[in-house]
Amino acid sequence: MEIEVELSLCINLLVNSLILKLAGLFLKQEPRLWFLSALIGSAIALILPMFSLNWYFKVLIIIFVCNIMLSISFKFKSLKNFICIFSVIILSTFLFGGAMQALTNVFGQFPLFVVFVIAFIIYIISKIIIKSKQKRDMIQKYTYNVVLKDDDKVIYEEGYLDSGNVLYDNITKKPIILITFDVFNKLYSNINYINAYTKNFDKKEIKDGHFVKIKNVGGFSSILVFRIDELQVGNEKSYKDALIGLTFSSFEKSFGKKILLNSAVI
Repeated sequence: MEIEVELSLCINLLVNSLILKLAGLFLKQEPRLWFLSALIGSAIALILPMFSLNWYFKVLIIIFVCNIMLSISFKFKSLKNFICIFSVIILSTFLFGGAMQALTNVFGQFPLFVVFVIAFIIYIISKIIIKSKQKRDMIQKYTYNVVLKDDDKVIYEEGYLDSGNVLYDNITKKPIILITFDVFNKLYSNINYINAYTKNFDKKEIKDGHFVKIKNVGGFSSILVFRIDELQVGNEKSYKDALIGLTFSSFEKSFGKKILLNSAVI
């Protein structure tokens, strides 16, 4: 019996820790003293079944425990901030509790160790979903409508503003906006992918075409840089004789955009 109680305390401690970590991910705030907070919540959860209480008393106690865990582990500056954090912790708690209850109704009672394994899987899945949404929101925040104009060609795309793109042309000292081959091909359809990749083409075919050496993980490489008549970013910013760089890096896979804006254009 003593071993069962100790195991139950450990499992509750681990699950409460996952709840705090999950709430922290959602709030983008690392929980403080999470072990102490989880331990207090686990101890109360272990003692609670010893008393014969109505369901509403149990709910009030759960709310009280969540308040304690919140006060220990998270910072809040206002009542609105407190309510937001409290709601996230409650939802995280019910996420684990609701999932466990649903699985118990289908498969029956689980051993305590299996309970933790299931809770950990729920945590991993929730973490992936939260991280994915946060990444999408971050990308959308720094996404701009971009128009490239050159001679009679007008190309509409979305561009991602990358603070890491600080490339400047060593001749004109202008910032370089990076594009994928798909966008380049709309400007110069006579140059195929293989020729562009191997740099097997006549630079004279391209406006002010030249190569700029850049540093990357593998050392140094060079990219084709050329001029277009006009670059529009958003509804207000416009740049005449903008410089464009053709890159074969995989930034499109990371950001889902075919244009990587220079930090100097915003």
